Amino acid sequence: MRGLEAALTIYGEVQNGAFASEALRKVYNNIAPADRKLAATLVYCTLRRQSLWKTVLLKYCKRNPRELPPLTMNALMVGIAGIVELKHFALPVLINGLVQAIKNSGETRDIGLVNAVLHTVADESQKFIEGLKKSSALRDQALYWGVPGWAAALWSKELSIPEAKRLVRASGMKTYLSLRLSRGVDRSQYIEEYNASGRKGWASPFLEFSVRTAANPYPVDLPGFGEGRIMPQSESSMLVPELIAKRWKGGRILDMCCGRGVKTGQLADILPEAHIEAWDISEGKIKSARFEMMRMHTEERVTFKTGDSLSLVPDEAPSAILLDAPCTGSGTWGRHPESKWRCSPEQVQQNSLLQKQLLERAVSLAAPGGIIAYSTCSLFRDENEKVIADVMGRHPELIELPAERTAKFMVKGKPYGTTVMPSLPWVDGFYMTLLAKRK
Repeated sequence: MRGLEAALTIYGEVQNGAFASEALRKVYNNIAPADRKLAATLVYCTLRRQSLWKTVLLKYCKRNPRELPPLTMNALMVGIAGIVELKHFALPVLINGLVQAIKNSGETRDIGLVNAVLHTVADESQKFIEGLKKSSALRDQALYWGVPGWAAALWSKELSIPEAKRLVRASGMKTYLSLRLSRGVDRSQYIEEYNASGRKGWASPFLEFSVRTAANPYPVDLPGFGEGRIMPQSESSMLVPELIAKRWKGGRILDMCCGRGVKTGQLADILPEAHIEAWDISEGKIKSARFEMMRMHTEERVTFKTGDSLSLVPDEAPSAILLDAPCTGSGTWGRHPESKWRCSPEQVQQNSLLQKQLLERAVSLAAPGGIIAYSTCSLFRDENEKVIADVMGRHPELIELPAERTAKFMVKGKPYGTTVMPSLPWVDGFYMTLLAKRK
């Protein structure tokens, strides 16, 4: 499968509800090795500023986009994104490749339309797009950087218009992979090994066990992945297990919403004497988490349960609880751009209700004297500070433990917790706070 054809296939899967990373993984081995980077780049640049490409399409397409067949629509979206984003890719190759992909599918009716629209966009769209970039209006900035307008408006209300603009720009930033090194892995030696494989990595100045890269390589292909020596993970995410590890004094650890086990594996790695119980409502995610513990060689110290965290019962009262709560993921929209187009203000409120219920449950399960780490990859206060304030208001036995903020992008929450601002390609937006349950 060639790169342009693969990009169309993957983007179509995402439009039908798939996650981009999973759709890419499904066809990765079917893509010509030389075209894998092109396919991934096209998919992510199309998703990252999808609202902008739709606006450009409406401006230069004479037909109503809603009347176009899905393949035609997808080809136009991928084509517009490629024209604007791929500065060193020949325009005729891009357009001809998309046209050929349509021909191969048997959908030949709209070949002329695709060809005409993409050439018009290439000739005329630059001035319009540059105008949005230079505009001082928050709405135009949100459109240019690919942030839903309602999200930008909500940030302006919660923070300020200048802060909202900074968040909008940061959310549109291209992200790169960072690697978490497992305990005992020498960072200098690993960087030498990584660079010897033809890639480029260097030591993070922020975390001593993190390596930064200048790309987004396929994790399975990376040196040390199969042996459990590394794990792709944003540096913001790495901070959360560290928050617990620095305060843990023994006893059972409960990971209430473990997902695919990334933070569970980090906890098990940095606390080799700890036993962890991990829950998730998704059988598929629990299966992935079990595999992750096997890859990390920690499966003997982690017990899994599938079910609703609001009703599951731990084997013993935990002394430490990690509640990495389900959220909108607004802090990771640069890394998972498809998520923002599936989100809504109503979802923020629905998440907030569930997050309060989960935190209440965590408080009821924690042993006296225990700690609770609450985190999200969201930048909405309704999912963060307001959740903490609501639950702490009903539980006088809870106190917030002081947090160490070691970088400029780590700022105090309003008023609780710490917000990690998405200011670097390896640092996603995150929120975290550590609570103690007094005896």
